Amino acid sequence: MSPIFEEKMLIILTDIRSYLRTTAAASSRSAAQRVIDSQEKAVAYSKMDGKTSTYAIADATGVPPRTVANWAEDFVHAGLTSPPGELFPSHRALFSLNELSVNLTILKARKKKKETPSSSSSQLQNTTLTNQTTGGNTNG
Repeated sequence: MSPIFEEKMLIILTDIRSYLRTTAAASSRSAAQRVIDSQEKAVAYSKMDGKTSTYAIADATGVPPRTVANWAEDFVHAGLTSPPGELFPSHRALFSLNELSVNLTILKARKKKKETPSSSSSQLQNTTLTNQTTGGNTNG
């Protein structure tokens, strides 16, 4: 093939790719609005580059790894990420937040889970144990 032909083919393929990405992003916006419904989910989604592990994303966002993994699967089912595979060992976002019209500044922070009864009882046990060992004097 001649260099001129290769250059023209590259231009055509680039145009086709741009058109397909724009069309796919436009059709994925409603799913993105539904699935990416908190600041933490948006940040987690934006960190899914195909290389960064669920654990690293969890560490960066302060969200438990199991929750990030669940979100990643939700993103796959919504067509927003590709699952791990041969080319990418972790989930990879197919679009940027901007392409999906997701505005991080208007999303609300995820509600923290309320304290569970078991954690309340362990705190009560720790307080009771501290009071027993210090005779109720917490000043040292």
